[in-house]
Amino acid sequence: MENAVYIGLSQQMALRRQMDITANNIANLNTTAFKGVHPMFQEFLVDEPHQQSKMSYVQDYGVYHDRTEGVIEHTARPLDMAIAGDGYFTIETEAGLRYTRNGSFGVDPEGNIVTAKGDFLLDETGRAIQVDINSPNVEIASDGTVNLGNDTTVKIELMTFDNQQLLKQIGDGYYKADDIEPTPALNAKVIQGSLEKSNVQPILEMTTMMDILRNYQSAQKLLDAQNDMQLKAIEELPSIQ
Repeated sequence: MENAVYIGLSQQMALRRQMDITANNIANLNTTAFKGVHPMFQEFLVDEPHQQSKMSYVQDYGVYHDRTEGVIEHTARPLDMAIAGDGYFTIETEAGLRYTRNGSFGVDPEGNIVTAKGDFLLDETGRAIQVDINSPNVEIASDGTVNLGNDTTVKIELMTFDNQQLLKQIGDGYYKADDIEPTPALNAKVIQGSLEKSNVQPILEMTTMMDILRNYQSAQKLLDAQNDMQLKAIEELPSIQ
């Protein structure tokens, strides 16, 4: 009788994890270049004493990142950059190199192109890109070449990865590459004056959230029914003796 309770609880734990992930997707609906995350489940079989068959539980063993490109929205800001294609900007932070598709950049007091956190956008030589703060018009070509004036140019470093699912999402639109080596994103294009929107589809996420709620309630009904059966058995046991 307790097996049904354990199975129901394992389902509820998995559903709670799925609800947390879905809620996070919805919360980041308007986050620049955010990629939706989806949980992955698998069957987990457990040997039970005095039974020939195994008990089947559900196990949350990972997440899948939807790398679908979001809609490109024109902003007209010269330091807003969207990436069309498979690529990431390379960012220098105090904790090391990070990668992002969030191209909402600004300029610090020294003229360095920086993220909202003040981290540096790097060029192909691994250096911060410094522009003339007195010149508001920065020209950026589709291949990432930045015109600094006086016939001086640098090229933004755009990188990609063979298996992007191995990138670790660490917040603020940043990804960390621990055990994978980046390679030049040869087919990626920079679109100046634009930003990539989140690829989260609100209708689908809300539908998923309602399905999770219904499934959770169904599992709870199973647990309540099992509890009622146990209470009834306890009440009737003295009369049998």
